[in-house]
Amino acid sequence: MADTGSLSLRSYTLTKDTHAHDFDQIVIPLSGAMEIGFDETSHVVEVGHCVIIPSGTAHQFGAHEKSRFLVVDMHGLPSNAEGLNEPCVQIGTDLRAFCSYAETQLTSSADEQTHRLLWNLFAHLFAQQDFAARRDARVMRVVRLMEEDLAVSHPVEALAEVACLSVSQFKTVFKKSLGEPWSAYLTRRRMEQAKTLLTNTDTPVNVVALDVGYDDASAFSRRFRAHFGQSPRAFARQP
Repeated sequence: MADTGSLSLRSYTLTKDTHAHDFDQIVIPLSGAMEIGFDETSHVVEVGHCVIIPSGTAHQFGAHEKSRFLVVDMHGLPSNAEGLNEPCVQIGTDLRAFCSYAETQLTSSADEQTHRLLWNLFAHLFAQQDFAARRDARVMRVVRLMEEDLAVSHPVEALAEVACLSVSQFKTVFKKSLGEPWSAYLTRRRMEQAKTLLTNTDTPVNVVALDVGYDDASAFSRRFRAHFGQSPRAFARQP
């Protein structure tokens, strides 16, 4: 993990110029999108993704003035961000949520200690990301729908319709894009959310079960144990 770095909020214009810098840079759209070019390739980076610009890499970029970005300058990329085949990668929901929080803090506070704490947390979350090249846009529409409320059980036919695919095509494209079936993805995210709620809040197990889509607490407990090897109560905070 990089030892030093800084976070800032920026806007750009559609006027492009080519330059490079002697530090690594990560640009994360908070609203709008950016077009960025490297040599002969060009990419559009939208919300939910970031572009990683290694030190010394010549690039040019442009964005509508109303677009807003979190820009991270760091001296040394973490190992998970080195040697990627694609400079524009998807970021996880945890880092997306942090970036929204960081935007609020950077807008409202000039306190140096706050900024340093924000940097440290960003560096930690960024180093934990499982980067993947931008996935199929049709699949990501479905993912965003599921992530809006993990408790909702969507018929596969409805998800396929959102993706504008047949059911069989949807199943194939989803697994190819994310490496697991849509149902396995939803179960995994529900279990991860349940673990977070159990670990970080005092929400009762039966309420957590409902929050992640299980009307039957016993069925939830069985699924949780199968996923983590321990019961939900093993993670629950004590009153």
